[in-house]
This record gives sequence, C-alpha cells and structure tokens, in this order.
Amino acid sequence: MVARYCFALALSTALLAHVASAQKCPLIWDGRVTLRTTPADFDKNSSIYDHQYVHGENQTWAEIIKFPVVEPSLFDVPKLSKPVEVTLSDASIFLSGPGGLQTGFRRSELIPATNNGTDPSVIGTTTFHWSIRNDPARPLNYSHEYHPAWHETNSYDTEQFTFETGQPFNQSFDPSVHNPRTLRLAGNREVSPENMLFQTPFTENVWHNWAVTLGWDSKTRTPEKGRGPGGGQFHVGVFKQPTGPLGINVLYEGYQESHINEGLIHGGVFIEDSSKGCVTTSLL
Repeated sequence: MVARYCFALALSTALLAHVASAQKCPLIWDGRVTLRTTPADFDKNSSIYDHQYVHGENQTWAEIIKFPVVEPSLFDVPKLSKPVEVTLSDASIFLSGPGGLQTGFRRSELIPATNNGTDPSVIGTTTFHWSIRNDPARPLNYSHEYHPAWHETNSYDTEQFTFETGQPFNQSFDPSVHNPRTLRLAGNREVSPENMLFQTPFTENVWHNWAVTLGWDSKTRTPEKGRGPGGGQFHVGVFKQPTGPLGINVLYEGYQESHINEGLIHGGVFIEDSSKGCVTTSLL
C-alpha cells in the first residue's frame, strides 16, 4: 500500500510540499517534472518515465523532449513544474522486439517508469489527468490519425480508453468524426464502431485539460460501462498512424511523409486514487 500513495522520486522537496498541500486526492503516480528537469534526464534510470520506451530505434529522449515557454496548465504546479513537449521526426520508428521496425507508425510516447502492467494505477478506481496544447512551430498533419494519450491493456490487444485527434484511419470505425481538428475521447477499441464519449474542437494555443476515471474492479468507466480490468500501461506523447487503404498492415505499411517535425505539448500529467470519489479539478 505504500507504493499506492508514493510521490515520484524525481520531484524536488519544494514541489513535494506544494503538491501535498494543494493535491487533495491521494496520488498514485505523478508525471509532472520540475523546472530543473532537462531533456537528458528522461534518458536516466532515475526518470519518472521509462527511460527506454517508447521512441525510435537509436533515438534518445534528449533528442525528442522539448520545453516550450508556455503558461502552466490547469493541473500543473505553478512556478514549480513545467510542461513537456514530445516530438516526432523521420527517426521516430519503434523497434518492437521480434516484430521488427514498425515502419507504418511514427511514435514517441512516455510511460510511467513504475508501471509493470499490474501496478496500483489499475486497481480500484483511478483518475488519469493530462493537459494538451499544440505547438505552432511543430504542427500536426491532420490527414493522419494521432493518439496523444491512451491506456493500453497488459496484453497489448486493445485500449481501455483512447484520446485521439486527426483524420480517422478507418472512417467507418469512427463514423461520428466529421472534423479532424478535434480532440476525442473514445472507449474500448474492441467495440466497432468506436464508442465516442466526447469531442471538442482542438483550439490552437490554449490548454485542453482532461480527467478520465476508470473503475477497474466494477468494470466501469466514467461515463461509459465497459471492460475495466486487464492491467496495462498509460501512454502520453504522440502516436501517428499512416494513411492508406483499408486492409493494409498499419504496423509496416502505409504512407508517412518525409521531413516530419511535429509535436504536442503535455502538462499536468498524474494519476490519482478516486476510490472514495475524490477527483482533482484544478491546482491553479
């Protein structure tokens, strides 16, 4: 139970004290980084994010992570934590063990270093928080489908929820999407057509703040009933699907343009215990 309520080791003493006073709900894992954090810190064993996954083969996080100068999000700790930008390039091709290079995708994703697929973030009732905004210097190509955040099952066969933007790869799977420049929260991807829970325009140069509560034991998801158990991992970053005809193997086929320079800015990333109904709505 101690691990269930521990704070991330990388947080400074000042940040710990501020979070302890401002955060009313028990924290399971804190993905916010201090003002002193550098891109190279993400490559260290001490990082609060997995220092090896998920990014392109032969890439380092020091090459991927940026720290743009923007105001804090609703879930950041003012003057103590800062937003993180995750970027994509032509080198963002992940090597998936015996499966080889996933040449159909471009992906850079941060996952909690503490997550082994069965940790306390998938026990009881938990709320996942993140904030997102665009980077005008690294715009997305909205003819592609992107996943900036999602929670994947431990068996890697589906997601308990998926956060999306861009043009759906399979429009028949996402029939409710009429504008690719939207942010969308979808339910379990085993369901076809996809159960779209919420959509909103992806307005440029402002923060969009999200909180998703999952009841792992009761198999409920706010506001959708669905498959809760299954363990897995929380991903935050940029996952880019290829374009191409239906039926292709998207892991290895499809079109990705050259000279990619894209990114999304994330802030206020943390997971909290909501077993007693507690959900953080703001730290500002």
